[in-house]
Amino acid sequence: MCLTFLSQICSAQQADVTITDVSVQLLKTRAPVGNTVIHEYKIIAVLHNSGDAQSVSITVKFKEPQPGLGGNYTLQPESYILNASETKTFVFENWPTPLAGDVPINVSFGPTSSNILPNSYNSGYSVYTLAIGSKKTTSTPGFEVAFLLLGIVVLLLSRKMKKQR
Repeated sequence: MCLTFLSQICSAQQADVTITDVSVQLLKTRAPVGNTVIHEYKIIAVLHNSGDAQSVSITVKFKEPQPGLGGNYTLQPESYILNASETKTFVFENWPTPLAGDVPINVSFGPTSSNILPNSYNSGYSVYTLAIGSKKTTSTPGFEVAFLLLGIVVLLLSRKMKKQR
């Protein structure tokens, strides 16, 4: 009987934070400067604590996918605590980018304090692929149509020559 009583008291409580959704919204497209077009986006990450305890202080980061800039945009203020069964939405405002095509949006979170070891309960990441504009292509538009018309002309000429014989 004493053992049963102790097992109920010693049940572990912990937070379990995960990213449940990442989405991106186009805010505006700036006027082109030369061949460069800048798009401004809002990046939204939704985190949920499915555990039965309050989370440690969490920092959410967005890794800049543009080569050479190499930074992490960090939400301000850096410290967020999620209560048990709580969902919070984190927003990165006005991210400007000249990139086009498929762009990986890397959102991660982990303990704010360096004294707390990251683990599967207090850290994680999500990758969202953003399709910006059209991808550059090496084919010439209408090139296939020109080949088709040339083929029809050759077919008609060959039929005409057969009839003349």
